[in-house]
Amino acid sequence: MRQLTLLFILSVSACSYKKPQSETLRGDYFGLTASDTMSLFAADIVSTEFQELNAAFSPEGDIFMWTIADPMRTYYTIMQYQRNDDVWEGPQIASFSGKYSDADPIFSPDGKRVYFISKRPIQDGLEEKPDFDIWYVERNGFDWSEPVHMGAPINSELNEYYVSVTSDGTLVYSSSYEGGFGGNDIYFATPTDDGYQVSNAGEAINSQFSEGDPYISADGNMLIFSAWGRPDSLGSGDLYISYKKDGQWSQAQNMGPQFNSTANEYCPIVSPDGAYFFLTSYRAPTFVSPQEPMSYEQYSNRLKGLNNGMGNVYWVNSKTLEQFKQ
Repeated sequence: MRQLTLLFILSVSACSYKKPQSETLRGDYFGLTASDTMSLFAADIVSTEFQELNAAFSPEGDIFMWTIADPMRTYYTIMQYQRNDDVWEGPQIASFSGKYSDADPIFSPDGKRVYFISKRPIQDGLEEKPDFDIWYVERNGFDWSEPVHMGAPINSELNEYYVSVTSDGTLVYSSSYEGGFGGNDIYFATPTDDGYQVSNAGEAINSQFSEGDPYISADGNMLIFSAWGRPDSLGSGDLYISYKKDGQWSQAQNMGPQFNSTANEYCPIVSPDGAYFFLTSYRAPTFVSPQEPMSYEQYSNRLKGLNNGMGNVYWVNSKTLEQFKQ
């Protein structure tokens, strides 16, 4: 356990880049690159002292979206950077967000839509819903259409979380529909002539515990998701991976300490160009200081710093995922 903690401290401190106030952000991924070791993504650009989650780049590489939550995770807002003439502009609240609780943006493989979850009312004039539903907006330059509710059978009176989509339009998300394996399960919504056919992802993916935050590759053959409470878990929530071969999903396997920690890992996603793998994590060095107690200034700086234990976005070269192929 001590070795794992030391590794996390080293990985965080090794990527302590901070954006100078006057620096102009240019290039792919804000001009940054990731290695084969998990590291903090875009410190003081995306990952800050606030509670961040998600990492959604457009296929064109000119829009980046993520979510910032309040400290108690009761309200979520979708944020946006846009890249104009190679210069990144922002951050700003996405034009369709900022009024109701919205989270988990992801681009469709063709870049024409952004799917997200929201508690916004289905009809104008109503109060915010108590549960999250799946919505989408159509892209119009750097702006967006009015949000469209996905409707039944996908949305229900229960929470629907973290949608992902394949090139053929199949949606993958999580909910706790009746008849599942236990807790939240992962579901597929396959397009039909008159809507969608919803089906449980099955026992290779789901369990008696809770599964959620599924990312599926555009070709529909790789699935990465979070699970909570499994016997092989390293901590609060771990990432698992499965591949589809001959129409069948392999038994999902824990992605291990290279990707998981004793903290919560969730919101997995691969960049549209396949270069990088992103996740959100609460990992952080411990606040305990047995050798010498912290001063007020040290403690205050930790609380205001990037590594204060609130959610941050991490990334790694996606070649590291190849080890899981069977």
